[in-house]
Formats: sequence, structure tokens, C-alpha cells
Amino acid sequence: MKHAALILATSFLIIGAIWQTMMLQKESRLFLPQGEIYSVNSHDRHVYGVGEGKPTLVFVAGSGTPSAFTDYYELQSELMPYARTVSYDRAGFGWSEPTKIPRTVDILVEELHELLQKANETPPYILVGHSLGALEVIHYAQTYPSEVQGILVLDGGSPEYYAHESEMKSYFINRVMAGLRVTGVARALGNAGLLLPFTGENLRYERLPNEVKALDAAMFYKHLGESGNLSFIKNMSENAQLVMDRGYLKDIPLVILSSDSGKSWEKVQQQLLHWSNDSYQETLPQSQHYIHWSNKEAVITKILDMLDAKEE
Repeated sequence: MKHAALILATSFLIIGAIWQTMMLQKESRLFLPQGEIYSVNSHDRHVYGVGEGKPTLVFVAGSGTPSAFTDYYELQSELMPYARTVSYDRAGFGWSEPTKIPRTVDILVEELHELLQKANETPPYILVGHSLGALEVIHYAQTYPSEVQGILVLDGGSPEYYAHESEMKSYFINRVMAGLRVTGVARALGNAGLLLPFTGENLRYERLPNEVKALDAAMFYKHLGESGNLSFIKNMSENAQLVMDRGYLKDIPLVILSSDSGKSWEKVQQQLLHWSNDSYQETLPQSQHYIHWSNKEAVITKILDMLDAKEE
């Protein structure tokens, strides 16, 4: 009996893996890049920009986000009348090519700088970083302070937090998600109406317009547990320590919007406040980690406040 159950389970997984491969091939033909592709540091990178005006809003996705285009779709759409907005895919995600170049924060910042230059996006920038993207936006401001007019962190941790956060926990979650992806289990669950919450897909998918939903789901099934993210995870503590070594941001405005995730997370958000002499932190009620989806209107209002402050 046990032997028969094992054979049945193995058969389902093999069929699921074949189904996953076939669907990926089909979806790659259906969903072509929205935006532009540029060669950056020897690999192709995808960038999507809309709107006009200054400063330019640059959106930095968190670790493991399948597609920056869909993740920031509504923010970019609704902010288009007010500012130029830019999002880009991390290496190996969305429409960006994978790379074996280590994902150190120095390299990440230099690649972003090169990408913005090649895309003819010009400073000043307001950098918007979600989750682990907080390290990059802070380090970009450390490296190119004259280009940055402000930073908005969306439920990101402090450098002190990431310096001591367990990389193994993130590594384990990544590998489990990868297993669900390659065997087709994640796709089967999604088709049954259960989208896994680890990448915010359960929030984002329901709020996207119908014409973008299929693309978002395809990106989710393609990049869940992406192996290219392992280098990003592996370097997390070292990247945080490097940011700490470079020192605080002095007078660059820093706005922190936080999810109401308990007292321990609140302490981490208070640590972030000390990273600038001009800082502000607000915890949004009834919010989740993908705060730009659970509390989109509040995030847009804060961004518009930052744009207005630059006009005064």
C-alpha cells in the first residue's frame, strides 16, 4: 500500500514538472517585455518607466519579488500624472537575465546606477525600496548622495536588523518554494485559487486589473524560489554590515512606512529612524509586509507628500 502511494505521488510530481515546463514555454511567448532591455554588467536588465517630471521615483523591489512591473504596476499607473516613475527587475527575475556575478550591495548599486544612465533616467531621484531593498536605497544614497533627494522605505528592515538576521531561514524558504515551482505544485494550487503568500501574490493578484493578472501569475510560476536569489540572500548580512560601515545619511530625507507586525518589528523600524537627521516613521494599521498593496492609498499619499515637499 505504501509502495503504491509512493508511486502515485511520484507520478503526479513528474506530470506536474512536465506541465510546468510546457506552460513556461507557452507563457514566454505570450508575455513579452513591457519596457526596455539594456545590457548592464554583462547581462540584460529590464526597466520600465512612465510619466514625466522631476524628481524621478525609482522603485526597488524586495528579495524574491517575481516581477517589479506587476509589483509596482498600480503605483506607477496612479503616479503617472505627477512624476516620472521607474521600476526594474532584479537579475534573474521578471524579464531580466540571470547572472553569476555576486549580489553584493556595491555591485547592486553600481548596476542600478548604470541601468538608470543607459535608460536616460536623470536625477534627482526619490528612491522607494521595499523590504530588503532598503539596504540598496540607503547604500545608493551613501554612494551617490548628490543624486538622491529622498528615500521612502516600505516595510524594510534596518541595516542592524539584516546584519543579524538568519540567512539560513531565507535560504530554506527559497528552496521549499523552488520545489513547489518545478514540480508544478505551486501552479496547481494557484489554479485551485490558493496563491502562496510568500511573495505577496495573494494580495497583488486580486488587486491587479484583469489584463495584468495573467502576466502576474505567469511571473509568479516562473520565478517562485528563483535560484538566482540565493546569492542575494547569502550576502544579506555582509551587505548590511557594509552599509553600516559607510555611516548615516546625514540630511537626506528618509520616510519609513511600516506594517503593524508587532513590537519587535517596531523596534527595527525605530532603528531606521536614526539613519537620517531628517527622518519620519509611521506604522500603518491593518497592514501587511507588501504594504504598497495592503495600504496602497496611504503609500501613494505619502509619495505625493514627498513630491510636494520638493516643490516648496
